[in-house]
Amino acid sequence: MTTDNLSMLKALLRSTAVLCVFLTLSLIAMLQHFILTLPKPAPDDISITDGIVVATGGQARIEEGLRLLSEGRASQMLVTGVGEGISRTSLKRTLSLSAPQIRALECCVDLDAAARDTIGNAHSAALWAEANGVTSLRLVTANYHLPRAKKEFQRALRATSLHVFAVIPPDLKLNTWYRHWPSAKLLAREYGKYLVSLVRI
Repeated sequence: MTTDNLSMLKALLRSTAVLCVFLTLSLIAMLQHFILTLPKPAPDDISITDGIVVATGGQARIEEGLRLLSEGRASQMLVTGVGEGISRTSLKRTLSLSAPQIRALECCVDLDAAARDTIGNAHSAALWAEANGVTSLRLVTANYHLPRAKKEFQRALRATSLHVFAVIPPDLKLNTWYRHWPSAKLLAREYGKYLVSLVRI
């Protein structure tokens, strides 16, 4: 290899390394922006909707939905994406529910086991809303899931007024996510899914 070719190769490797570092830092910055702008719980929001939909898949979502339902923030609730065989009885057995939450679960909650992902959650919610005359809906899900879930629910429920309620999972370390591998992996994966949802037709 001639001196000129060697110099060109070194320059190409340096440029490639600089580009890789730039792209990595850009992705980290974008992820950090995503994390910093995640929705926060709104305790002052006392608005009432026709229904509540809980998208399962994370900690405390069902409990928070039942709390809102028991406080009269809606008259009916759908829990979408429950596993096969999940019933009200099994939920009462596995969740730490107050007496008002149990009464709300027994009287006013429908369970949907058909949905397998967020798009399926939104589709099931749209069918449920149409069947039950729901024109305003509060979506309850984890804060990291909410940006993507909101997009999918808006696509599926175009004629429905959509409100959101962010649940912060107890095990999610938002402030120190970069030092907590489970949180970093969860947030990075969700951010990737969110980017895909932005370009999905």
